[in-house]
Amino acid sequence: MIVTQKILGVEVAGDMLRGVILEKKGRRFHIRDYAGLKRPLPDEDLPDINTIRELARTLKYTGKQAVYVTAIARFNELFMDRKKVTQMTRYRLSEAAKWEIEPYTGITGTHALVGVEIPPPPRSVPGEIVYEETGDLLVNISAIERNVYMAVKERFRAAGLRLVRIYPPEAVFFMPLLLDGADTPRAILEVGPDYSNFAIFKGRHPDQINTLNFSSDTIQACLEGREPIDDLENSLSFTFSQVPAHESVVLTGPGASVSRIVAYLNERAPHGAVPLRIFRATGVTAKADDPADAVFGTAAGAAIRELSGREYRHIGIHDKAPLVVRIRKNAYVLPLVATGVVGLGLLGHNQYMKRQENVFKEEIKTYTLELKQKKEQVNQYESLLAVSQQIKTDIRNTRNKIEYIQTTADKKLVHLIAFFNAVARAVPPTLVLDAILQEKPDPNAFSVTGYAHDLNAISLFATSLQDVPLCRAAVIRKLHAAEAGKLAFELFVQTLIPLEDLL
Repeated sequence: MIVTQKILGVEVAGDMLRGVILEKKGRRFHIRDYAGLKRPLPDEDLPDINTIRELARTLKYTGKQAVYVTAIARFNELFMDRKKVTQMTRYRLSEAAKWEIEPYTGITGTHALVGVEIPPPPRSVPGEIVYEETGDLLVNISAIERNVYMAVKERFRAAGLRLVRIYPPEAVFFMPLLLDGADTPRAILEVGPDYSNFAIFKGRHPDQINTLNFSSDTIQACLEGREPIDDLENSLSFTFSQVPAHESVVLTGPGASVSRIVAYLNERAPHGAVPLRIFRATGVTAKADDPADAVFGTAAGAAIRELSGREYRHIGIHDKAPLVVRIRKNAYVLPLVATGVVGLGLLGHNQYMKRQENVFKEEIKTYTLELKQKKEQVNQYESLLAVSQQIKTDIRNTRNKIEYIQTTADKKLVHLIAFFNAVARAVPPTLVLDAILQEKPDPNAFSVTGYAHDLNAISLFATSLQDVPLCRAAVIRKLHAAEAGKLAFELFVQTLIPLEDLL
């Protein structure tokens, strides 16, 4: 059975709120639909409730789960002690990361919610020497203030959705490339409204993620001469020098929908730059890709991450603590609650058992009397059942005999007569038959013996029988000389009763 999962990916970027419905069947992803709405208050950091509700209504999303992408969620790559990281549980690692990321984000550890992802080790080339890694380990960490997360979660709840996780754009913008399934080195550039992100990866995990100091507005200002273009070109030259050989840079984000920006980046990239291809598939029909649809790549990337498996969701931010931790935090209340529950349970159970005992005693008396009556009925039933089975057996045997006489027996006799008629018609004038015998144990096989004065008559007889539809085969089994210039023969004839005659 193929499991189907569906989720809504929502991204806020500038004055737009974008949504993508992603469906996963087995291991295959399908982008069902996507849409974008203008935000009534674009300067606010939090999404508007009515806009979220209207986005879900526009996409006709009937589910509840949603993931959210916002630049308020900060993303950092930090080095942590390898030995400690490998010995920590996921929860303890996230708790330690809260204090590691504080100098970079300004979010204190007591007010932070974080997601932590440990990138897998690079795959070695066959025949390459692999050395044991030592020293610090590079860890991806995303963080957001707890009160901001709770406010966003409450707004989604008011809009009729359940917020599962919040992702920073840096952690998801490259995920749509996984839909291609390619394993060659690739590069992707997200041209955002405030800054840009660049990633190079091979397979399903990026080798590096860089945040760049230019945006879609910066590029347009440079192209229009409102800002100097030297810094932008230097930054692009350095960035594009890292692109894998003979590979085009994939563009996503708001800048990928502006043809002027795409044309400029296409000229600067050594092997060109192309917008991310996003397809809308509804039912059995699919909409052709539009370069402007690349702006939905980040929202789609969050949904892809969420449905790609547990290891991909670790970088996402949520407020759920493990069950053991929740119990430990409320440990002082548990003994009192447990004692009260157990006391009430024992008292109620005692009263219940007394009442049940009286009920069962009355039922035992009633069932004992009924049992005696039922045993007598069972004995009578078993004796009648034996007689009934014998009668049914006799009736079945008699019916089989009648059916055989009315159907199969007559048809076999008709078949035998038809065979004799066929033999009579096939006998040449110069051939004499001695006997026609049925072979045992096959009633459809016959032995035909006789003699003739020449071989041609025997061959003609066998050939004529083979042409009869009733005969499956006619073979000369024996042929020898007899007295007075005669040739004695024996034919083996295999006949066939058509299936429709036996039904």
